Amino acid sequence: MRNESAYSDDLIEQLEATAADLESGIADPSPKIQAAVESWCGLHGYVPSDDATPSIIANQAAFGLLLKATLHEWYHRRGGLPEFEGNAQEQFKIAYEETGDSAFTACALDEILWGVEAKTIAVTEARDQLLESTQPATDIGHLYETLIAGNHRRVLGQHRTPTELAELMRTWAVSGDDTVLDPGMGAGELSAPFHPDWEISTDPGRVNGVDRSPLAALMGRVAQTISGQRHETRRTDFFELDPADLTQDVDAILCNPPYTRHESLSSAYKDKLNAQAENQTELEIPKTSPLYAYFYYHLGRFLDTGDRAAVLTPHHFLSRGFGEPLKQFLLREFDIKALLLDNPKNESKFETAQTTSMVVLLEATDDEADVGATRFIRVDNDPGVQTKLEAARHGSCGETDWGVINCIEQSELNPEERWDNLFEPTSDERSDLPPLSDLADVHRGLQTGENDFFCLSQDQVDDWGIDPQCLSRIVPSRRYVDGYDIRPEDWNDYDSHGRPTWLLYYLDQVPGVPETTYNDDTGSADWAEDSLTTDPEPPIIEYLRHGLTDHETLSTRSTVHGRNPWYRVERGDTAPILVTVTGRSGFRAIDNETDARHLNSYYGIYPDPEITRQGEKALLAYLNYLFGDSGIAQQQRVLADGLPKVEPGDVKNIPVVDPRALPRDIVATLAKCFDDLCEAARDDQSETAVIERIGSIVRQVL
Repeated sequence: MRNESAYSDDLIEQLEATAADLESGIADPSPKIQAAVESWCGLHGYVPSDDATPSIIANQAAFGLLLKATLHEWYHRRGGLPEFEGNAQEQFKIAYEETGDSAFTACALDEILWGVEAKTIAVTEARDQLLESTQPATDIGHLYETLIAGNHRRVLGQHRTPTELAELMRTWAVSGDDTVLDPGMGAGELSAPFHPDWEISTDPGRVNGVDRSPLAALMGRVAQTISGQRHETRRTDFFELDPADLTQDVDAILCNPPYTRHESLSSAYKDKLNAQAENQTELEIPKTSPLYAYFYYHLGRFLDTGDRAAVLTPHHFLSRGFGEPLKQFLLREFDIKALLLDNPKNESKFETAQTTSMVVLLEATDDEADVGATRFIRVDNDPGVQTKLEAARHGSCGETDWGVINCIEQSELNPEERWDNLFEPTSDERSDLPPLSDLADVHRGLQTGENDFFCLSQDQVDDWGIDPQCLSRIVPSRRYVDGYDIRPEDWNDYDSHGRPTWLLYYLDQVPGVPETTYNDDTGSADWAEDSLTTDPEPPIIEYLRHGLTDHETLSTRSTVHGRNPWYRVERGDTAPILVTVTGRSGFRAIDNETDARHLNSYYGIYPDPEITRQGEKALLAYLNYLFGDSGIAQQQRVLADGLPKVEPGDVKNIPVVDPRALPRDIVATLAKCFDDLCEAARDDQSETAVIERIGSIVRQVL
């Protein structure tokens, strides 16, 4: 628990006041300050012209000033420096000359700080507050998160390691006197001692901290210094660090890498990382890999047989395509001791980020070494660090009162298969059922590229006077479908509430509508202005022209303007059964009794023609029982914000009963149950009793 007295609310106010002074100078900079701002933005992925950029940099500069003043005071108390007096710029210059500590060297933030007139005295006078902390890494991390909004930290993928996860990782990976590598160290939460006033057997002997951000490196440097931890901090990109650059061999790695998505990396940087990783691993690595995947690939170079690594990352690579070579790499290079996943349905352990934490515990091995079982541990209710450590080391397979432990021999793990479902208890009763793909085809819904333009309500159709021959009915968004079926008579209700139920569909080539090309440089579509006239045109032409010139985002959609013509949306057949793509409130199988097409918020199920209408309803009954009974758990994926989602391939793999192989009376009974379920939903009656009745029938069949 954080020591609340380590810094005061007054300190935060002082930092914010200093930042406010700095912000005005950054917003209207001199050429020298402008150059420093651009340099800092280039390193951190910020956009100089963004309205929020001056505020971000100003807060970082004020915080950096506090950290350097704190470090100066630490040296002063030990007789290494005279008392802090006068100009901070001069004091830090002297401090570097006297101590040789590179933390006092100037960076772009300092150029900004010295170039703008601001009241900095209050911040430097607060330099002793952090020195009283018993958990300096935690306090420094909290201060940074207080000053810098989460969306700005996410540009760099910065998420401070929760204290309890740091304790778990360090206790498992580190023994006394170990030399520890902490890449992307930030405030040093992972590698700083538990308490600066006493030694713990898992406190590192020496820490090599690495961070490419000068401010982040400074944070870790100050935290380690206050903690009394022997350390060396390097201000560099981890991927430019070589094992030979370190003065000692590494015994353990503790790593919470940036969670930056591949879309946020520049093409040149991504190409560089990919080439390096492929050269080091001899694997073919997709360029859709997020930044944290490359940390896994690179950290393996620093470990010898028997050395350990504890890595905290999102769990997405367990089920995504980019994760296949990563899993192959981990299987080849490591004895994968355990993966501990916080149940994605739980609140995130990251106070300022919606991401599911997974700790991966690894031990470097060689090709000839025997590896044992890998434990996939799902934590539903946190039992504490010691219980989780015991589970990772010796836990027996099965459910516990706090979660699930699943032990799989590492030699049986297949990198081409999904691993995320290994955190779920297996269900033997469904193991012999055929996959849905044996009974039906599964297809994604139509993608319009801009639903707000191509999907219209009845009122919009009437207002524009669009010819019905240009339109097709579409299934309303999932949030508007309350029950388990969609009937023709529902259109009146949807239309009266203004729901978008029409799709611009039967359009191939409409004379009078400009052709477009997409301009990658401007991020917008181009068209010939002289193709737009003021002469009256049929309503559909007027609407399409209006979209180009007046719609807020239509012209920016590369998906739209990559089509020929741009207004011709995807084609698709009506599906008799729909399955929702995401399921925060649960997945659902819906009977579509209309000719409406579905968009990409649904998957369409097209049963084998041999399956009768009654058989379709029996299948719908089973699917909704399965979804309600968490039977989808083996197939679903969980996004970073905890939202459950299924892909088409996941739906195809759902084990189902085959109506063609069931007795007729069972099929008829299940179909009747589905009708009852639909009526219960429409009448606002309890659906639980019907689901339980379906479950009873299914269990008899199985």
